[in-house]
Amino acid sequence: MVARDVSAVLLCAILSACGGEAAPVPATENSPALASTPQVRRPTEPETSGAPKAADAQPQSVPATSPPLRAFLEHPASLRRFYEALAALEDKTPSADDVRLIQIGDSHTAADWYTGVVRRMLQARFGDGGRGFVAVGKPWKGYVQDGIRVGMTAEWAPEHAKFVHGRVVGDGLYGLSGVAVSCQKRGGSAWVEGADADRVDLAYLAQPGGGPFDLLIDGASVVRVATKADGYGVKFRGLDVEPGTHRVEVQSAGNGKVRILGAALDKKAKGIVLDAFGRDGARAANLLQWNAEHVSELLKWRAPSLVILQFGTNECTDKDVSAAQYERELAEVVGRIVRAAPASSCLLLGPPDFVVYGAEGPAPHPRLAEILAVQRRVAEAAQCGFYDQVAAMGGLGAIAAWAQENPPRARKDGVHLSRDGYTNLATSFVDEILRGYAAYRLEHGKSAPPAVALRQ
Repeated sequence: MVARDVSAVLLCAILSACGGEAAPVPATENSPALASTPQVRRPTEPETSGAPKAADAQPQSVPATSPPLRAFLEHPASLRRFYEALAALEDKTPSADDVRLIQIGDSHTAADWYTGVVRRMLQARFGDGGRGFVAVGKPWKGYVQDGIRVGMTAEWAPEHAKFVHGRVVGDGLYGLSGVAVSCQKRGGSAWVEGADADRVDLAYLAQPGGGPFDLLIDGASVVRVATKADGYGVKFRGLDVEPGTHRVEVQSAGNGKVRILGAALDKKAKGIVLDAFGRDGARAANLLQWNAEHVSELLKWRAPSLVILQFGTNECTDKDVSAAQYERELAEVVGRIVRAAPASSCLLLGPPDFVVYGAEGPAPHPRLAEILAVQRRVAEAAQCGFYDQVAAMGGLGAIAAWAQENPPRARKDGVHLSRDGYTNLATSFVDEILRGYAAYRLEHGKSAPPAVALRQ
C-alpha cells in the first residue's frame, strides 16, 4: 500500500469518520471498567491532498499543499485555533482567556529545558498566566521542572503502569505524565514549591476505598479532602491564595489509599500557560496504555489551545516495531487527542537529530528518516502542524557537530542536547510559531503586532 492510500486510512482512524467505533482502551489487568473516549468528529479544516510518498518524505521535504515557514514548520494553517486564542489574548477581547499549551513527550520534554524556554518566551510576549500543571511529590528520581522543587516522605511512592510477563498491569489512571504518587499510611507528606501563583488546583483520583488527605498551604492546613467514591474519576480541589510563592503540601490521613495526579499553579491574570509532561524513554504508544476517559477528563479541565506531541527518538530504537505498526499506533494516539480536545490545535514536534557512532564516525540513525516520514503523514492526515527539529538543527547528522562545539550544544551520546542546545532549538521553534501567528493576523485583517516582523 503506497503512502497516499495509507493517508486515507489514517484520516479515517484519526477522525473516527468511517462509520466504525472509536478505538477502545487496551484491556489491562486490574483496570476499572471505564468507557473509551467518546467519538467526536473534528471540525472541518481546509482540505489537503494526499500525503507525500514515503520515498519522497525526506526530513526537509516540503509538501506542495502546505508551504512551511523556513522549511521547519509545516501546515501552519492547522494552528488556526491556537492563533485565534493568541489574537484574542493579545487584543484583549472580552472573551479572552488563558492560552494553554500542553506538551507530552519523552526525555527531551522531561527536563523542561526546552519547554521552559518556550514558556518564558511566550509569557514575555503575551503575559504570564501561571506556572501550569506540575507534580506534587517526586514521581521519579530525576524529575526536574523549571522553577519548582518537589519532594515527599518515604510513605509516598510513585505509581504507574508496569509490564509484567509482557502484559500491562495497571489501571491507566495516572495523569497526563503517566505517573502519579500515592500513599496509604497516615502522616506521609508530598509537596511542591517555588512558583508564583495566586490560584492552586489539586488533581486527585476519586476511587473505591480511597482515603482522606489534608491540603496544606505554607504549612497551614486548609481543608481535608475525601477521595472515597463509588467509581473511579478525576477530581479537583481548587483554592485562591495570596500572590507569591507557596508550598503546596498533601498529607495522607490514613484509612485508605490516596493518589495525587499533580497541581496546577496558576494566576488570575490572563496569559500563557504551558504544561510539560515528559518521561525518559517514553514512546507515543505509551499513551495507549492510559485510560482514554481519564485523559479526556484532564484535557477538558486544562482546556488547551494547542497540544504538542513530542516523540520519535525512542521509537528509532524499537527494532521489533515496523514502520506500519508505528504509523497505526501514532495515528491512534493522535486520534485520541484530537477527539478528546476537539477545540484545540495539534502539532507533532519531530525528534531532534540522532546519530550513532561507528568505526567511521557518526552517522544518522538508520530509522530517523523513516520516523520523520511517518510523523509527517500522520500530521497531515490529522490536520495537525508538524515541526521538523532535524531541519532546524541543520539536517541529518548535525548533532555530531553540535557536540564538538565549545561550549557544546549537544551531548556526546548522539541523542540529547545541552541546556544551550535546547535553548537554541526552543528559540527557533518559538520564532517559527510567532511568525506563523503574524502571518495569521495579516491574513485575517488584524494589525501586525509591532514586536513581530515577517522575515523573507
